[in-house]
Amino acid sequence: MGTFERSEIEAAFEEYRNRAEPSAQTDWAHWAELFTEDALYVEHHLGRFEGRQAITDWIVSCMADYSAMTTWIEWHQIEDDRICFYVWNNLPDPTGEGRHFQFPNTTILTYAGNGQFSEQHDFYNPADAEKVFTDWIAAGGRRNTPQDKALRGIPGFQPDVPTTTHPREEVERELHIYRERGNKAVATGDWNQWADQFTDDAYYLEHHYGRFDGQAAIREWILGVMQPFPDMVFPITWYSIEGNRVCCLIPNVLPDPKGGPDGFAFDVNTILHYAGNGKWAYEEDVYNPKEAERVVGAWIAAGGVIPS
Repeated sequence: MGTFERSEIEAAFEEYRNRAEPSAQTDWAHWAELFTEDALYVEHHLGRFEGRQAITDWIVSCMADYSAMTTWIEWHQIEDDRICFYVWNNLPDPTGEGRHFQFPNTTILTYAGNGQFSEQHDFYNPADAEKVFTDWIAAGGRRNTPQDKALRGIPGFQPDVPTTTHPREEVERELHIYRERGNKAVATGDWNQWADQFTDDAYYLEHHYGRFDGQAAIREWILGVMQPFPDMVFPITWYSIEGNRVCCLIPNVLPDPKGGPDGFAFDVNTILHYAGNGKWAYEEDVYNPKEAERVVGAWIAAGGVIPS
């Protein structure tokens, strides 16, 4: 259970959104005032910022370089004192031809009371952002290109959440079974049982490896990608359920080769759509692959061995 009433969190998040609206995106210091003095902001590509002043200095400097960009929050959901939301980073089309220069990221935000937030984590693949900016500049985009305040997300980028009503208890139970299937797959080396939990027409968006359309494609990919990491585990450290959509934080953890208690981990924000009958219709994994590479590199340096 959370510390604060949902209505209070919703009101604080509404103010957070208002200060990040395109019409307000010239005063990022005002936005940063919504963080506590000792807040932590982890931008999983650009760095870790501790304290409101550090957050303010960084966001003002960073957004000065991206003055043409606007953001738009597609959806959000609340669990305990945390908010998970899906936000689009949008650049105006300098060609006037209706081209998309956009990439999404997910954010997990922790509410601390008094209208302020104590922690924020942003997840996306920086390669996606770099491609968008490179293409935009090649198309004629510049820092002084006027914002397009009407930009939203790319239609159909995510499938619709299944509308058939399932009790929260069922979705929550199946989420824990999802985790246990992953643990069993690691223990046995057989990822078929994990792939079996997706519908035949499921869709999987992995922000590094790509898009997989259908259970057969998901199966082929997971059987190959997990072979080098037979000891990796996937604890769920937090989750939010709203209808048939789950947003959860799943660290990917490699055990310490020397037997230490902590292991080597990188965070993944996973979005799931539940379809009923113990099946999932959609999964999206959002993370920074460079962070994953650093973690795997540190694990190997500590004595971890990838099977040949």
